[in-house]
Amino acid sequence: MNVAFYPGCSHHGLAQEYDHTSRLICSHLAVNLTEVEDWNCCGATAAHSLDHDLSLALNVRNLAQVKRGGHDSVVTPCSGCFSRLKTAAHEIRHDPDRLAEISRKLECPLPENVEVRHLLQLIVEEYSLDRIRALVKKPLCGLKAAAYYGCLLTRPAAVTRFDDPEQPRSMDNLLQALGAEPVTWSYKAECCGGGFNASEPVIALELGQAILDSAKNAGAEAIIAACPLCQMNLDGRQGEMTPPFGGKYDIPVVYFTQLMGLAFGYAWRELRFKKLIVNPRKLLEKYCLL
Repeated sequence: MNVAFYPGCSHHGLAQEYDHTSRLICSHLAVNLTEVEDWNCCGATAAHSLDHDLSLALNVRNLAQVKRGGHDSVVTPCSGCFSRLKTAAHEIRHDPDRLAEISRKLECPLPENVEVRHLLQLIVEEYSLDRIRALVKKPLCGLKAAAYYGCLLTRPAAVTRFDDPEQPRSMDNLLQALGAEPVTWSYKAECCGGGFNASEPVIALELGQAILDSAKNAGAEAIIAACPLCQMNLDGRQGEMTPPFGGKYDIPVVYFTQLMGLAFGYAWRELRFKKLIVNPRKLLEKYCLL
């Protein structure tokens, strides 16, 4: 499978471990990723909250670059990027006259019929769970994991058209195929507050702590993320959060691609777990996964 790849700003910066393992897993699954040439920031989250047309223009250009590269589909590992690219593609289909004007100002053809998918969506839609199980060399047996989708991966449903918007199961099913034990919890599709980190840090901490509390109360030993902004907020700010009864959370927040790589037999160093703030080594050693 050949597909255009939109990494987004985080993947070339703070989320390099996610970028690396995304490419690694795709290579393992025989998915050939071609990075979109001369892509630009998608504008999440500031642009669309301040100027909707600007947000659309940013992503009309990105989709035009996908077309220019000879592709009719693009995949991104970031939920924020997925939301903005998918919204632009959705509005091109439903309001072409308005988007044609934006395209004219950008001096590029209107990029019609570009399919936008999140990396998780690509994997679960193109590969059966049986096929995933067949690739597992090191089952994640016993690992209790909270699949965290966040607020943008499945919503709004009319735009994303992926999984159930309130009770998604795709990542849970993937984790089961890898041998892990996904927990049942109530915050899997709640907002982590990552978009408020700069403007309203107290709100971001409160929302993030609610997610950590819910995962911990459900018996999760790790939270599995599919978005660099969510991962950075839940992982990097745990030191600022205090559990209701004292102590500290110390819950690893791991990318689903890192767990896939681990189950497929890749080494600890290759999967770059050390780049995470909360080190998962002890947890993985507990289940003889290193």
